[in-house]
Amino acid sequence: MYPFWQITLVSILPGLLWLWFFYRQDAFEPEPRRLLLMLFGLGMLVVLPAFLLELPWRAQLLASLRRGDIARLAFLSFAVVGGVEEGLKTLALYLSVRRIAEYDEPLDGIIYGVTVGLGFAALENLLYAYTKGLTVGLFRAVVTSLAHASFTGWLGYFVTVAKFGRRHGVIAAGLALAIILHGSYDLLLLAMGGVYGLLGFALVGLSMLLLMLKIRELEALSPFRPGR
Repeated sequence: MYPFWQITLVSILPGLLWLWFFYRQDAFEPEPRRLLLMLFGLGMLVVLPAFLLELPWRAQLLASLRRGDIARLAFLSFAVVGGVEEGLKTLALYLSVRRIAEYDEPLDGIIYGVTVGLGFAALENLLYAYTKGLTVGLFRAVVTSLAHASFTGWLGYFVTVAKFGRRHGVIAAGLALAIILHGSYDLLLLAMGGVYGLLGFALVGLSMLLLMLKIRELEALSPFRPGR
């Protein structure tokens, strides 16, 4: 068994390094670091209610995995895991940033969403690494961290559309997209495996690539950009 400090370092540090990477994308008016650390911590706190809400379904999930019941696994991936985790992250993100003074440029919503997602992934990774080993923790530190960052990053984009475009109904669309991405990723990795698992990784890569393109687009719209 690896020392707990090593497991913690492997689980938490990659999330903070990814957070630094995304922080650097906000070139013209970077968010206060204390705010991002608060949102990172908030994402970690969301893991507890998510765990409690998903716990009654755990036996069904394990039984469905043993039987190879794709229909039941699809329901659990989308409605239970994706729905619960993205729903709670949506609630935490929206309630925490909707009225803060620092939310003053379009890119901020994605940065906030990514930060909450990375915080969620960091604590989830710690729990998995502690129970399943350091190798699992290392894998999740890279892939799962980016997966959660992209899911909630897209949600943050829709929160921005709601704030700056005054189209509040679109948050539901952002939640739906996050659930679809999350559920698809889980189903491809857990239920199908093999080549389908590679498709799950490709899904995360594509989602992150498109999110980075959206970041570049919103960065160009910043009111703090020189010459605007």
